[in-house]
Amino acid sequence: MLRELRVQWRYPLSMINLVLLTPLYEMAIPTLLLGTAFMVDSSAVGLTRMVGTEDLAAWVGLGVLVASVLTGAVRGVSGMLQSDRQTGALEHSWASPASREAFVLGAVGAGTIFTAAASALLLAFAIGVLGADYDPTGVLLSVPVAGALLVGNCGFGYLAAAAALVLRRPGPLLDPLTGLVAAFSGVAFPLTVLPEPVRWLTYVLPSTWSLDLMRCLTLDTRTLVPMPYEVTALVVTSLGFLLFGRRVFRRAERKVQTTGALTQF
Repeated sequence: MLRELRVQWRYPLSMINLVLLTPLYEMAIPTLLLGTAFMVDSSAVGLTRMVGTEDLAAWVGLGVLVASVLTGAVRGVSGMLQSDRQTGALEHSWASPASREAFVLGAVGAGTIFTAAASALLLAFAIGVLGADYDPTGVLLSVPVAGALLVGNCGFGYLAAAAALVLRRPGPLLDPLTGLVAAFSGVAFPLTVLPEPVRWLTYVLPSTWSLDLMRCLTLDTRTLVPMPYEVTALVVTSLGFLLFGRRVFRRAERKVQTTGALTQF
């Protein structure tokens, strides 16, 4: 992870775009402006009726946090592997005694640190300028929820690594899929607006449960299902994505080593 942190610091403009500007122009600003346009007498009536809070800025801020952390994990892994392949360092890294999985987990950790820091700045802006109000006790209780989300994001990191190894240039696939996962986690709209069959599909995502729990703890919103079931679902889906992603990554690694395609791009 230290290696990835040092690499990111060498390219500050790329880092700023990834962790600060992208969440702003892709998620935070459009969602806030659209939500504000449909307010009634400065009150988010529809949001209040559907989830139990009228604090639009705080509600969207947590969505941006979860989406940014997911995006940072995926892009951190795929960017690391593509960069190493193009510079010729990937084969040497794979030939070293270090665990292959350590490269993936290190990239996830580095991406998470940068995106979490940027999201903290966005949340501070929402609190100081937009009047977002979070319950301090709920913020503390959300820490283990964020930890479980990180476990699930490691699974997404493994899947991104597998795509980078096999497809070589996975951006056209990973970018829209990551955006879809974030969107269908309830980042910008309540999941209750979805048709029930589609809503059930979103329940396999750890980001769905982590975001819903964070909003409940910090904003006292209504949960999708009773909280004990949500906690169980978060743990099960996070561990499930971790194990599934690790399995896919190891199969992809064996495939490129067998075919000799590790350094081809």
